[in-house]
Amino acid sequence: MSPFAIIALALILARAIAELWLSRLNERHVRAHTNEVPSAFRGMIDNATYRRSVDYTLAKSRFGDVVTVFDTALLIGILFSGVLPWAFGKFTAAFGTSVWAMAGFLFATGVALSIISLPFAWYAQFKLEDRFGFNTTTVKTWVIDRLKGFLLALLFGFPLLALVLKLIEWTSPNWWIWAAAVVIVFQLLLLLIAPAVIMRLF
Repeated sequence: MSPFAIIALALILARAIAELWLSRLNERHVRAHTNEVPSAFRGMIDNATYRRSVDYTLAKSRFGDVVTVFDTALLIGILFSGVLPWAFGKFTAAFGTSVWAMAGFLFATGVALSIISLPFAWYAQFKLEDRFGFNTTTVKTWVIDRLKGFLLALLFGFPLLALVLKLIEWTSPNWWIWAAAVVIVFQLLLLLIAPAVIMRLF
């Protein structure tokens, strides 16, 4: 592997190890306080409910560790298996290499990764939370929320990708400064206009 690939792999593994380590620290802290309701919550929550919340926190933490390992393995597989260059070649052969096509490839890659992670999101919502009585949604609502998220990503995220790629053409080698500024402005605008757009669409 090239030095860049080795550095990328080391950073990916370091991030995963750090997340797992922090998860273990959190679990250790939770287990150390399982037998007594914290003073700040005394009178607000009974022992049975507190114990259930502790069990839920530990189960969710263990499940989060599984997701972290899966995500890390998936990312390494995608980056180092050659599937991305293969998919990019197929995509550009079909749609060309325009800015919109490149944005489409990035968007499609993100959508594909989100689809792969859907079973984990479903399990966390309808198995893990159901087990402890914390689930407050239905399968229909869950599916509709995912579809809304996809539509919003298509409406706002896809044009932003195209703009960032265009900035690389216009402002290279200082594209990252302009791109960061555009992303920050975009996020601020979302805070102002997104609620109104969502209300009109949904």
